[in-house]
Amino acid sequence: VEKESKTLATITFQNYFRMYKKLSGMTGTAQTEEEEFRGIYKLDVIQIPTNEPLARQDLPDAVFKSERGKYAALIEEVKAVHATGQPILIGTVSVERSELLSQLFSRAGIKHDVLNAKQHARE
Repeated sequence: VEKESKTLATITFQNYFRMYKKLSGMTGTAQTEEEEFRGIYKLDVIQIPTNEPLARQDLPDAVFKSERGKYAALIEEVKAVHATGQPILIGTVSVERSELLSQLFSRAGIKHDVLNAKQHARE
C-alpha cells in the first residue's frame, strides 16, 4: 500500500516560464519559432552565426510511392555509402521498424548493428 498522491494544480510550461524575470536559452531551432517566442514570452530571437562554414548539404526530400520503394532506395544508398567505408547511423520511429530494417539489411548482405530498446545493455 502506497501513500495517496493527489494533483493539486497544473500549469503549462508557458505560464511556468513566465514566472521568471529573465529567460534565456540556446537551441538550433529557435529561429523557425521566432513568432511563438515573441508572442508567448515577449522574447526576441537572435541568430548567432556559426564559427565555421556549414559542411552539411541540405538535399531535397525524397518521396516514394510505397514503403517497399523507400526501403529499396535506402538499401541502395546504404550499399553505396558502405562501399566508401563511411559509417551510417539510421534512426527509426520504433523498435519494430529497426528490426524490419535489420532483416532487410541481412537479406541484402549488408553488415550492420542494431541498437534499440531491446539491446539496451549494448548501448
